[in-house]
Parts: sequence; structure tokens; C-alpha cells
Amino acid sequence: MTTVSNKTLKSALQDIINSKPSSLQVAVASEALDHEDITSFFSDLLQHGCISGMIGSLIYYIDTHKFFDKHYNEIEELRTEYQDNIGEPLQIKNDLKNFLAWFDFEETAYQMALELGLEV
Repeated sequence: MTTVSNKTLKSALQDIINSKPSSLQVAVASEALDHEDITSFFSDLLQHGCISGMIGSLIYYIDTHKFFDKHYNEIEELRTEYQDNIGEPLQIKNDLKNFLAWFDFEETAYQMALELGLEV
């Protein structure tokens, strides 16, 4: 990933939190700010995914289901956009809400990493 200073990343993530309350981006930004090395956070998340357990708020079904319900409209919008881009339906594995909560958290993190100037 590109070297962008932690200070710059923290400032950009805080701006996201302040300007987009209750969005998927705020969930990712808040989680990223809980880590000392933000670049490593994005790198680890995009390499290992939520299934690795690194996102403490998205480990248990009860939590992923709440996350899905809270962000349902954004998740559906992102899922539709993704499916349109790849030209086929997303293959849902196992629990729908859990799968889509993880998928959308990871996809949002990927898009944010690009916007923040991190090479992914």
C-alpha cells in the first residue's frame, strides 16, 4: 500500500465520521481509527477479510444481523452496483445477513482505501 501518513489518514477518517453519520463508511472509519497503524488495518482487512475476526463488532451473528439491518439500504445499493459491475448475481454463502454485512464492510473498506490514496 502507498505510504500516506497516519496523521493524514486519521484526519480524513475523522472527516468521514463527521460528514456521513450512520453510514457504512463511518463504521469502517471508526474501526480503522481504533488501530494504531491505519494502513496496516486496511491491508490486513482487505487481505484476510472480516472472517478473520479482526473486526470485533462483526464476529457474532447477532452483531452482523444488527449491522445488516442498520445499513440495509446502503448494503442493497452496494450489492446491486457490484452485481451490475460483474454481470452476475453475488453468490451468497451461508447466512445472508452475515455474508452481506462482511461483504459490504470489506467492499466499503476497499473503496475507502482507494479514495484515501492507498494502493490495494
